[in-house]
Amino acid sequence: MNNQDKIHVLARAVITDQNQILLCKTLDLSVSFYFLPGGHIETGEGAQDALLRELKEETGIDCKIKKFLGCLEYSFEPGHSSICHNHEYNFVFEAESKHLTSDRKIICPEKHIELIWMPISSLQEIDFRAEPLRKLLPLWLTGNSDNKFMSEMI
Repeated sequence: MNNQDKIHVLARAVITDQNQILLCKTLDLSVSFYFLPGGHIETGEGAQDALLRELKEETGIDCKIKKFLGCLEYSFEPGHSSICHNHEYNFVFEAESKHLTSDRKIICPEKHIELIWMPISSLQEIDFRAEPLRKLLPLWLTGNSDNKFMSEMI
C-alpha cells in the first residue's frame, strides 16, 4: 500500500468568536490553503483526546470541547489537498477557550502553520479544505442539519 492509499482519521475544531473563525494556514507547501485546527488521531486515542492534544500543540492553550458537530468522509484527487493521502474522515467538534479570542494573535509553536482569525463568511472566498466543510459548518453550527455524517467521494 502506498501513501496515497492510506485513510487518515482527523479530529478538527471549530473555534469562533465575534463572527470570526480560527483557521490554520499552510506555510510549508507550494500552495497555501486554510483548514480547521486539529490533526491526526493516533492509534489508541479517542477523537476528543486527540483534538485537545492537537489544539494544545498548535496553540499552546488548553481548550474544552463544547459539542460534536459532525463527521465528513472525504476523498479528493491525489496531491490536491495532501501529498500523503487522498481519503480522510474528519470528526468535527466545536471547541473553546477563554484564551482564544479574535482580538488576540496566536503564536503557533508549529512552524509549518500559521493561526489566523478570519470572518466566517470568508470561507466561501478562500482556498479552504476540506471543501465540503464550507457548506456543512454553517449548518452544523446553527443546528439546521440533522445530518451529522456526510460522505463526499470522488
